[in-house]
Amino acid sequence: MSLRNYQLRITVLLQQPRVVFAGFALIILFSMCAPVLPQGNVPDGGNPNQMPSSKNADASKQTRDQAAPQKGDVEQLRDEVKTLRSELERLRALVETKGNEQPGASSQPSPTEVGPVGTPQSTSAAPDNPGVAVATKTQGGDLSGLGNLLRTDRITIGGYGDFQFRQSSISERADGGGTPTFQNTRFVLGVAAVLAEKQNIVFNSEIEYEFGSREIHVAQAYVEWKVRPEFAFRGGIIVPAIGRFNTYHDSYLNLTTIRPLINQFIVPSAYRDTGIGIRGKFKLPRKMKLSYEADLVNGMQGTNAEDQPTPFSRLLGQSSAAEPGTIAFQDPNRNKAVVGRLGLSPIPDLEFGTSLYNGRFNRSSEPQQSVTILFFDASYHRGALSINGEYGRSNIVGGGIPRRSPAPPAVNLADPDTITELAEFVAERSPGQDGFYVEGTYRLRPRLLKGRFDEGGYIAPVARYEVVRLDRTIPNFYLNRSRTTLGLNLAPSSTVILKLNYLFNHTFGPAPRVPAGIGGALFGVSPLPHVDFGRNGFSGSIAYVF
Repeated sequence: MSLRNYQLRITVLLQQPRVVFAGFALIILFSMCAPVLPQGNVPDGGNPNQMPSSKNADASKQTRDQAAPQKGDVEQLRDEVKTLRSELERLRALVETKGNEQPGASSQPSPTEVGPVGTPQSTSAAPDNPGVAVATKTQGGDLSGLGNLLRTDRITIGGYGDFQFRQSSISERADGGGTPTFQNTRFVLGVAAVLAEKQNIVFNSEIEYEFGSREIHVAQAYVEWKVRPEFAFRGGIIVPAIGRFNTYHDSYLNLTTIRPLINQFIVPSAYRDTGIGIRGKFKLPRKMKLSYEADLVNGMQGTNAEDQPTPFSRLLGQSSAAEPGTIAFQDPNRNKAVVGRLGLSPIPDLEFGTSLYNGRFNRSSEPQQSVTILFFDASYHRGALSINGEYGRSNIVGGGIPRRSPAPPAVNLADPDTITELAEFVAERSPGQDGFYVEGTYRLRPRLLKGRFDEGGYIAPVARYEVVRLDRTIPNFYLNRSRTTLGLNLAPSSTVILKLNYLFNHTFGPAPRVPAGIGGALFGVSPLPHVDFGRNGFSGSIAYVF
C-alpha cells in the first residue's frame, strides 16, 4: 500500500471520535501498565553488587507488599485493553468498508446497514468485504435479522416475523382456510456466531415458531468454514438453494402476504434438510459473477410427521415431504439426495439461476420411488424497481406411479361413495407438477410522507401472476389453478412493512362443492383442502425484521 493510502486511512480513522478516544485510552493504559523499578532495589551509588542496607531492605519489602494487591488491577486493565483492541478491529472493518466503495460504482451496504424491506436480493449481491462473516439476506447472505455478523463479533441475534389476516378462501398449502381469521403465522429467531475469527468459521441458526407456536422448528443450524470466497464448506441443518425463493423466503422479503404457489407445493418453502455442502462465488471479467452450490442431504420423505403418505400427492404436492422433525432425525433409506445450483450475474443487479434436486423418498423396504425437481429463476433489482420470476417442474417416478394419470372420477353430491373415490384419487401420488410466477414492485416516496416515514420508508404497488399444476398430465383438473395478486405495501421504516393484497383465483376445472374440514385436508372424507377453495379473497399482513 502506498504512503498516500496510509495517510488517507489514518485521516479517516482520526475522523472517527470513537477511534481517537480508543487510541488515547490505549496510550494511557499502556503507560499505567509499564513496569517501574523501585529505587530501593538498588543501593546508593548505583552499584548493583553492593549489599542493600537494612533500611533499603525494609523499603523494598514494603514496596513488594504494596504491589501484591495490585495484581488484580493489572489483570483487569489487560482485559480492558483486549476489549479496546476488539473495538478498534470492529471500527477498522467499518472504515475499510467505506473506503472500499469506489465513486460512481454501485456501492454495497455497510456491515450494519440493511436494505429496504420487501427487496429480496440474489446471491451475487453478497458483499465482498472480508470483514463480514455472514451477510444479511437483504444483501444476498444467510443471516436472518437486521445487521451483518462481522468477523470481529462474537455473537449476534436477530430475526423476523409476520402477523396475517386471511379471508376464508385464502390459505398456504392446507394450513387454514374455511373461516376469516387473524393468524400469527411465524416468528423466527436467528442466532449467529464467529467460532474462529482467523479461519473464518461461523455458526448460523434459525428457530421458527409457526402458527402461534403450534409448530416449532429448527429451520437452520449449521457450521460453515469459509476458506475463500470461491470455496466454503458447511454441515448441519441447511436451506438448500432450490430456486431463488426457497433461500429468500423471509416474510419481510416476500413481496406479498402469501408465498408463491410453486413454493408451497413443488418446493415446500422453506425446504430445509440435514447434510453437508460446498459453495462459493467467482468474479469473472466485465463485472460478471458466477456462484455455485452443491449439497448432499438426507432427502425428502414419502410420509409426513404423522407417518401418513401425503407428500407428492395431487392434493398437497411436496408440501409435507420435508418435515424438519423427522428429516433431521433419521434417513428412511440408504440413498442420499443431491442438490445443486448455478447462478450467473452477467451485469450488476441481474442474476439467472438453475437448480436441480434428485433423491429417493420412500423407505428401503418399499418399491423405489424418487423425485427430480428442476428450477429456473431470475431476479433484477435496480434502484426502486424489483422483478423476480421462477419456473419449477417435478418428475415423480417409481413403483405404483403411472406415467400419465387417469381422468378424475365424477362426483355426485348425493352419493357418498363418489366423494370417497375422489378423495382417494387426490391423495394418490402425482406423476409430476409444474408452475411459475412473475412478480414486480416499484418503491415510491411521495413528498407528503417524507416527514412521517423514516429514510428507508416507502409505498410500493405490487403484482404477481402465477400458475401451478399439481398434476400436469390432467389439463382440466380443479387442483391446477392460476392466481393474480394485486396489492400495496406501506413501509414506514426499513424494518416494518404493511401489506394489503387481493387475490384473484381461477381453477382449471370446476371445483366440487363438497363439505370440507377446516384447517386441513381430511383424506378419505373430503377431497378439498378447505372451504371456499378456488374463490377470490383478501389477505393482509404486518412483517418486521430486527
